[in-house]
Amino acid sequence: MCDALAKHIIKEGDLKVRTKRRKLWELEMHLHCPVVGTCLTQADIKKIATKCQAPDFEGRTANYKLHSFFVSQAHYNNGVGKLLHKYLDRKFNRTIKAFSRLKTSQELEEKWAEAMNEGDISGAFWSILTHPNSSTDLLGQVYGEVHMLSHLEGAANRADYREIASLRSENEQLKAELDILRKSSRKAQVKRDQLIGQLKVDLKEAEIKASKSDELEARLLAERDGDTIARLEKRIDCLTMRVLQETDRANELQDKLTQAQNDNQDLKANIKQQVVAMPEITACMQSEGCPVANSDLCGRCIAYIGGQTKQAAFFRKKVEEKNGQFIHHDGGLHDGQARLQSILAQADAVMFPVTCVSHEATREIKRICIKQEKPFIPLRSQGLGAFTKGLESLEGEYFEKQVD
Repeated sequence: MCDALAKHIIKEGDLKVRTKRRKLWELEMHLHCPVVGTCLTQADIKKIATKCQAPDFEGRTANYKLHSFFVSQAHYNNGVGKLLHKYLDRKFNRTIKAFSRLKTSQELEEKWAEAMNEGDISGAFWSILTHPNSSTDLLGQVYGEVHMLSHLEGAANRADYREIASLRSENEQLKAELDILRKSSRKAQVKRDQLIGQLKVDLKEAEIKASKSDELEARLLAERDGDTIARLEKRIDCLTMRVLQETDRANELQDKLTQAQNDNQDLKANIKQQVVAMPEITACMQSEGCPVANSDLCGRCIAYIGGQTKQAAFFRKKVEEKNGQFIHHDGGLHDGQARLQSILAQADAVMFPVTCVSHEATREIKRICIKQEKPFIPLRSQGLGAFTKGLESLEGEYFEKQVD
């Protein structure tokens, strides 16, 4: 049957020599089916159907019905046939140009064989069917090979369908296994994250312990090197020196306390002697024949505040020669405020050098003497001459008034 059809592939008018390419509607009707099915993809058919407003077929046979529609319209020189022809020429423009350079059927056959080997069948098939120099034998050969390819492709498709069905089943099974693996992977990932978190905590604790260990090791090395021992020895020396200083200070304070206690005892003894001798001194001063009424101090107590301690012995001798008592206070250099007040309370008169006594002692002397109405004489210097003049001033001015 195929051979019989191949004999009538070319119309009677095509036996003449052609100079122009054949149109789609000029081909035998049985060629329209392989042209639409081989040269156009399903996407191409749907695109052309949209442009020419082809019927909208539905159902499982929609693609077949659309294919049949274009096959039936390819025979006519109308809008759909022309649209199909233009679309095919535009789609295979490069292949058509390559075949147009060939002039004989032999060249066309060789080019067709080359296209078959390369798998470029659709463009070569359309180019040979429309080529003006394609012979009847070549057209029959090309049609037959394409026809058989459709059968082979159908058989391959059936095998593919079976394989696809098997692959789909296998795919579903793999999906189920993959889902199980994903769940297992998520659980493993959660455990891994928990383990990583715990390891981070352990690592942090280990780092802290290592840091403490390094610190202890450094301290141990420092002690081995003698740094700590040297610091401790230095501190011991400092503390020992401080203890010695505090001991010296305590001894000094004890000496001052002892001196103050001794001075206090002396003052008490002097006061007691003055109290015992007071009646005799008073009687002597009131009698007309008193040998020392106007020439001596009659046992009065003279206090000297300030000056140098080494001069006190000369001043004491001077006062005692005039039948008086002498008390000395260094003005605050070593003797305290309490002893100053005690001395001022015992004294009948006070003398002090203004150049060698503290301001506090000076103010205290003046305050107490004025309050107790006792004479006090500021001396210009701390020498013996100034002291003698001050003593004479007391004898000649203050004490005479008291006798009167």
